[in-house]
Amino acid sequence: MPLLAAALIAVLALSATATACGDGGATPGGRPDGGLTGLSTEPPAPASPLVDTVWTVDSLRSGGTASSLPAGAEGRARFALAADGTASGSLGCNRFDAKATVEGNRLTFGPLTTTRMACEGGPGEVERALTELFGSGPLDWKIQGDALTLAATASGTATAITAKAASAVE
Repeated sequence: MPLLAAALIAVLALSATATACGDGGATPGGRPDGGLTGLSTEPPAPASPLVDTVWTVDSLRSGGTASSLPAGAEGRARFALAADGTASGSLGCNRFDAKATVEGNRLTFGPLTTTRMACEGGPGEVERALTELFGSGPLDWKIQGDALTLAATASGTATAITAKAASAVE
């Protein structure tokens, strides 16, 4: 009889577990309305928000040609946009601050205030490209996963950067 009692206890325990983990009587799709759990018609939210994320520039694009950053410039150009409408960071060599306005998918930088170190080589090239891009007027922005693209087409030739989310601003 102890074996039968143990088997009965095991069956009852499994039954209780299946009920607790089940869908509570929902349809086979997982939701009471028959829809599939986890599926949505809404586009997924970006993995990283535009504001309050530190973005590290990892490529430059001029015209239709994208290129990696020059030697010595990797990881040096980074920036963050704050909820109070400011932007700050490093252009690759010098630090900067500016007003930043986000309207829909457009980002506009105000005049840049920068430190004034002489910048040569790769970091200087990146700094010149970013200074030109940030000052070129409204930029289109797009986030896919942890990658941000900022693009300007006002000058007739598309210039852009891509940046990876480095961390959340604390």
